[in-house]
Amino acid sequence: MNMESVIGDQKISRRRKPVRILRMNGNKRFHLDRFNFGFAASLTADQRIIRIKTEKPAGTMRPDHTAEPGPETGSKLEPRTTWTRRFKLSQRGYRVLGIVLCTVLAFLGIAAMPIYETQVDLSGFDLPPADDMALLLLNAVIDGATMDEEMASTPPLPLTLSLRTYTIARNDTLDAIARRFSISLDTLISINGIADVRRLQVGTKLKVPNINGITYTVQRGDSLSSIAGRNNTTILDLVDANDLASHTISPGQILFIPGARLSSYDLKKALGTLVIWPVTGRISSNFGYRSNPFTGIRQFHNGLDIVAPMNTQIKAAMDGRVAETGYSSIFGNFVIMTHGGSYQTLYAHLNRIDVRVGQVKSQGTTVGLLGSTGYSTGPHLHFGVFKSGTPTDPLKLLRGN
Repeated sequence: MNMESVIGDQKISRRRKPVRILRMNGNKRFHLDRFNFGFAASLTADQRIIRIKTEKPAGTMRPDHTAEPGPETGSKLEPRTTWTRRFKLSQRGYRVLGIVLCTVLAFLGIAAMPIYETQVDLSGFDLPPADDMALLLLNAVIDGATMDEEMASTPPLPLTLSLRTYTIARNDTLDAIARRFSISLDTLISINGIADVRRLQVGTKLKVPNINGITYTVQRGDSLSSIAGRNNTTILDLVDANDLASHTISPGQILFIPGARLSSYDLKKALGTLVIWPVTGRISSNFGYRSNPFTGIRQFHNGLDIVAPMNTQIKAAMDGRVAETGYSSIFGNFVIMTHGGSYQTLYAHLNRIDVRVGQVKSQGTTVGLLGSTGYSTGPHLHFGVFKSGTPTDPLKLLRGN
């Protein structure tokens, strides 16, 4: 809203020249140029009241202060109209109220001057009724509340990354530290490059950022636009968070991506929950070389044998996709799943398979029932973990779970 809409249709034009107040006393005229309120006033000896002119007179003043006849006023200098209009209320009530109060004070100031010993006639000036005045003030309050709501809904300005240092104390947990500084757990893990939270020790110094996000190492072919698009953020946020002087980035450069989160794989890996036990039971055979239970020949065993009751539910050890199912003379009914980080898991000797190739299964969902099919000495699960096709000791991933 602008001032023109506040004034409405009053169309009060400001005059650049000083306003003269004339008092007629016979043939004598007194001129006062010391007051200029943005309007003209005339004073006659008979009436001794101030009339406010809202338009210029038709005639013009000559040097001897006599008026030329105008097309409508005849031969006398008279005001064409008097100001008897009310202000039109507007939504910006406080502005109108200010204009009203300033005008009243101006008239009272003129009336109080001893040089004239006159009274001000305010019969043509009306304040808004009490109900309208209350509505005027209420609208001003509502307008202020609306502005506050709009400011509250405005998204915060981008922040520049800043870091503080915290030293891990006895009985501290990473989750408690994150909550203490109002940041996410994966933010704390990422910015400190924590590979395994179970290895943190008392006295370790942590970097604590002022905003949530993760670190990212720029790869060949990356741009700020592509990085922002993959992480659901904006180029402006990246530039401000990293205090970049330009949009140019280079491979190997480390950026902080505000608002980004670690993948489920990276978070679980750092927390030591990347792999969970597929079944609870006694380990009858460990990973590594052992004597074959049927032939007694020493040979390599590429997994864990876990003994449990028949038809116990077997759970997916990691989030992943079912890559293969079937039957083997050695492993009996089996399921192979692929996971992030080039991992694969094997579930063998199943009594029943409950998944299909191509299905995506979350960690902890059932893939089949424990059995004793194939080359087996009794009900148990053969559980294997492979990294890029190479067998890996599952206990190294399961330790602590």
